[in-house]
Amino acid sequence: VPLALAAYAVPLSASTSLAATLAAEAGVAKYSMLDWYDARTPMPDNYRYLPSYTGDRETEQAWLARDPRYTQIDWDELIRQNRMAGGHAVYALEDRVERLCNLAFDASFATEADARLTLRYGVSLRRENTRSYKQMRDLLGAGYVTDIDRFLIDDDTYSNLLQNDLRHPGRTVREGDRFGYDYALTLRGAALRLQADYRSDRFRADLSVVLGSDAVSRRGYYEKELFPGGQSYGPSRVMRFTPYTLKAAAGWAFSPRRYIEIAAAAAARTPRAGDLFFQPLYNNRTVDNPVPERIYAAELNCRLTGPVVDFQAAFFAAMTLDGIETRTYYDDMASVYCDMAVTGVGRMSCGAEAAADIRLSYRWLLSLAASAGRYEYIRDPRVTVLSDVDNSAVDVQAVSRMGGCETGGAPQLTALAEIAWFGPKGWGCRASAGYAGRRYVEPMPLRRTDRIAGQGGITREFFDAFTRQERLPDAFTLDAALFKSFRFERSRLTASLMLRNLTGEADTVYGGYESLRVRRIRPGDDTLYAPHASRCTYAWPRSFYLTISYRF
Repeated sequence: VPLALAAYAVPLSASTSLAATLAAEAGVAKYSMLDWYDARTPMPDNYRYLPSYTGDRETEQAWLARDPRYTQIDWDELIRQNRMAGGHAVYALEDRVERLCNLAFDASFATEADARLTLRYGVSLRRENTRSYKQMRDLLGAGYVTDIDRFLIDDDTYSNLLQNDLRHPGRTVREGDRFGYDYALTLRGAALRLQADYRSDRFRADLSVVLGSDAVSRRGYYEKELFPGGQSYGPSRVMRFTPYTLKAAAGWAFSPRRYIEIAAAAAARTPRAGDLFFQPLYNNRTVDNPVPERIYAAELNCRLTGPVVDFQAAFFAAMTLDGIETRTYYDDMASVYCDMAVTGVGRMSCGAEAAADIRLSYRWLLSLAASAGRYEYIRDPRVTVLSDVDNSAVDVQAVSRMGGCETGGAPQLTALAEIAWFGPKGWGCRASAGYAGRRYVEPMPLRRTDRIAGQGGITREFFDAFTRQERLPDAFTLDAALFKSFRFERSRLTASLMLRNLTGEADTVYGGYESLRVRRIRPGDDTLYAPHASRCTYAWPRSFYLTISYRF
């Protein structure tokens, strides 16, 4: 995805200058994934194949022993089944493609009102267009695929509405062809900004205002039989937003070595285009009453520099309100594929962080850093769930018990220590140790609604299982690096050997999130519901990296 940028700067008078920038980004990004048609999923990490679902000792032992029949994809078997199917693919490898075309223009003026005050003002224009579609990459020995909705084949109600594109019904798809879905999301925006910078010997202040206007829309290139006409084909309604940003900062230098600054901001941000549609792959249905996400933040920074120690510290607080998220999933309670919109998401982050560089000697440097904070959801969002086949309501504006849950993906306690040696003749080495604590899996709003936790959690134990947030174990890291630099007049060649996770811990959890799925448990004639186990990723085991760089 290449990026081209042209910049032009010119003085307009003794006190005013102009800087203009034109940027263009265009290209194709894609990732491949397996698909299967009226066949068993070949993905080894499907929940049905995991020990947490099967509950039998044999499956657990097979995974622990890394038995490839359980842990790997058997490509030869997929190709064999395709060749036995008589031409139509049972399994195929497809590409999810995004064709990007983004344009941006910025014109900025700077006027020096006097020796201490500078005014900056200008305009920004942008157009972002992303066309998304599926493309057949490899039929794995088969001849073709028919472009129909495979999820509806066994559906008693909708099995006569199979066509993914009514304008080309029953189209035969071969390698390189588009199929499944084809649509574009477009954002058009303009913004005016004004900034004032004040500088004196000891005091500095900045004030900036940005006011914009954004329009988001979808255009469908396939007319899906489930949603004929304008429900899936052609342009959707245009959603308009008025984003803005207000920032203010002030700093005071007590001396050349001591500085303190306070900053505050308020902003409204246009939601991500894909989050404004219940199912953008083939549906023009937008979320109800979309609003921009509001952000409020404040920060206090201080910096001390000395002949031996450089120290920085920051105290921060940030709050976001009216966040929105959408996704598609299979709803076990309703037994249908569904599209979900979570609105009114509110988060709060506050804490402190500090870092210090200590020059132990001419060749030794010790670096220390630590942070402590609280990152949590402060509001109960609303969850709306629609059936994926007809947009009928499954759950509307349901309250999710998210208030008080911790934000996943961000450790609330961190610490880092690194010591570095810079030897003669370009030699050097580093060793670092890190710690991350108070980590949680990312909570899922759906499972905390009355429809899931209330109806599914019929006992206190099951209700707690749906609403309790799992805490991840603390993590420790130990890394090292050895490097050598060679200088050639004005250029430099550097070779580095990096050693990661020297402790070799194989069970260090990197992150995790709660599953959307619900388990049915049938003891006798009863039916009980329980959440699936959280999905976790793990840190790389002991790893070695050799890098060579050349600067000239």
